[in-house]
Amino acid sequence: MIKRHVERLITGALREFPVVLLIGARQVGKTTLARAISSGPWKAEYYTLDDRSILDAALSDPDGFMRGNPPPMVIDEVQRAPDLMRAVKLAVDRNRKPGMYLLTGSANPLRLRSVSESLAGRVAIFRLDTFSWAEIEERKAPTSVIDALLECDSAAELLSRLQRKEVSARREDIERLVLSGCYPDPERMKTRAARDSWFNSYRQTYLERDVKDITSIADLPLFGRLLRVMALRTGNLLNLMDISRELGIPYTTLRRYVGLLETTFQVEFLMPYYANIGKRLVKTPKVYFNDTGMACHLAGLTGWTALENAGLSGRMLETWVWGEIRKTLPLLDAPAEPMFWREQHGGEVDFVLERGTRLAGVEVKSSGSVTSTDLKGSESFLRAMKGRAGITVVLYQGERAFAPRELIAVVPLSLFFGAEGRVPRSRS
Repeated sequence: MIKRHVERLITGALREFPVVLLIGARQVGKTTLARAISSGPWKAEYYTLDDRSILDAALSDPDGFMRGNPPPMVIDEVQRAPDLMRAVKLAVDRNRKPGMYLLTGSANPLRLRSVSESLAGRVAIFRLDTFSWAEIEERKAPTSVIDALLECDSAAELLSRLQRKEVSARREDIERLVLSGCYPDPERMKTRAARDSWFNSYRQTYLERDVKDITSIADLPLFGRLLRVMALRTGNLLNLMDISRELGIPYTTLRRYVGLLETTFQVEFLMPYYANIGKRLVKTPKVYFNDTGMACHLAGLTGWTALENAGLSGRMLETWVWGEIRKTLPLLDAPAEPMFWREQHGGEVDFVLERGTRLAGVEVKSSGSVTSTDLKGSESFLRAMKGRAGITVVLYQGERAFAPRELIAVVPLSLFFGAEGRVPRSRS
């Protein structure tokens, strides 16, 4: 089994919280991880609501199900029986102690209207994503690289810390990761045909079963077209009015459908940076597809040249970078908040990380070289955030790290995300 970096956080939480909730998209490995954890020092019985008899029992008498099956226990795919969350709450309140329940969900049950009871104060929540590059390569998560970006006061200092690391990855390795995605099954598959078959099956199952389990969708083909439109718009500002016109779907219906895509971890939104926190809540977010392999499949583009010809290579690479950042942030000892920055007259930085009063910028370029034009967004950001921003880094597909400006470092993607040491293989 490939070691999942979040495992240590989950096992630690089971020693402190009565309930741990592990959420994430279908097929990212939640069941595998939950079974591994429950067969280790934290011994627990495993129940999955994908089993019809278990699901029927949980639906018909959730309180009886909880009383008849004492903790510790794993309940897999808990969103299929929403009232079970209320029964879990009552069981915890009757005899609260750490490590009672490990719940998993392919839809975030705390976001669903059908869940009336909150486990606030009783639950630690973790998200399991598709594999990170570090997990695939059995390396440590690049937490020290993110910390260095937020701590360094000059590009030279950042490069000094990065140059002590060794990498052997090539541009082709990253392009392959973008195209194949990081779901566990297709990542291991050797042929494009096998991956296409898997993605087709995943899409069909998602539309015909997972979506129906959560809510009633009157027009599944239309919802399927929305899924493809969101894949094509990954890395763009979310323009619901534009999508509404393109698909001929009412705006209110579209908002509900897009919310469902977020609830089931197919897409997510990144908010813009504003010094006034209140403004962040009302401005237009950027939308990112959860997995670049699925996005490329939905777009019908299976080669890097095809992505370039369609003008999508940059945004697919940016989406992959966002995934790597997103998977690393929960592992940091000191948290950092991700956003993007865009000014009215064109200045833009793809990602901004905020820790306390400290800001750092990350810009992504799909080319193998960086020109002065490519630095303009970072320069505008540093001017606008003077006194708050330390440095920015421009990630690109070249091989050399250098500092074109005092506060701007240009760093190969392979060095930024691929430079940590190896970790021991997890138990099988």
